[in-house]
Amino acid sequence: VEDIDFNKDDFMARVNSDLIGKFVNIASRAAGFIAKRFEGKLTASLGDDGKQLLATLQAGRAGIVEQYEARELGKVLREIMLLADRVNEYVDANKPWELAKQEGMDARLQEVCTVCIEAFRLLSIYLKPVLPAVAANVEAFLKVEPLTFASAEQLLGAHTIGAYQHLMQRVDVKMLDALFEPPPAPVVEAPKPGGEDIAPTITIDDFVKVDLRIAKIVNAEQVEGSTKLLRLTLDVGEGRHRNVFSGIKEAYQPEQLIGKLTVLVANLAPRKMKFGVSEGMVLAASHADEKANPGVYVLEPFPGAEPGMRIR
Repeated sequence: VEDIDFNKDDFMARVNSDLIGKFVNIASRAAGFIAKRFEGKLTASLGDDGKQLLATLQAGRAGIVEQYEARELGKVLREIMLLADRVNEYVDANKPWELAKQEGMDARLQEVCTVCIEAFRLLSIYLKPVLPAVAANVEAFLKVEPLTFASAEQLLGAHTIGAYQHLMQRVDVKMLDALFEPPPAPVVEAPKPGGEDIAPTITIDDFVKVDLRIAKIVNAEQVEGSTKLLRLTLDVGEGRHRNVFSGIKEAYQPEQLIGKLTVLVANLAPRKMKFGVSEGMVLAASHADEKANPGVYVLEPFPGAEPGMRIR
């Protein structure tokens, strides 16, 4: 960075506002409805407004290619973001989150969300020369062949996409400071596993007070009004199902969890919450520093374990 005029604030704005707010957000706002309401299937039946929008994006391909070839990277990225603005105007005008609540509007909801996914694919094609790693993740998410400028000529049509995963992380000043500052001198000390010290020693009598059981996730669903929780329906071999709220919404789509085995703290006192009563706690692993090491990982036993088995 000594050889260029690097501006931290401008860089953060480009990533957080443009790439995440304008680009990635298009997919995140539409993919959930496609997965939950239409089994991941796009529709080939599009309205005139959607066709016109996609035609506009396709028509921009020639100019974008010319600007890349001329090494006019500033101009080409501004042009792509203008196209992204057009897509977001379409999203705001059609409000898929409101269509999803209206009876008889399923076809229109699928159409609007399909247009968003198609537009997101076209924008990903145009950004691939500068975001190759993101483009590779987009290809996996959309279940398509490697994106090329030639592939912008055709739409996906009645195509089935995969489950949406987070594509980019927001940037903050601390991350940039850590990137550009020289590394600190090594400190000779024992590492903290997972970013934190091992808890104080307990006896076997303490351990057996916690009743850990194998549980099967019979169902998983979004919790309306919550940004963190999923509602899990668990079979713990009791002849009934348990209701457990788990703060793993940012890490998992409900369809990823259904049918999986996991580990439940079965004798935890029921907790009355705003959304209902939670009858236990599903175990998951995460790093102590969630900002630097994001990710939540639900424990999954080996095949052969059965609901109700106790972990000893």
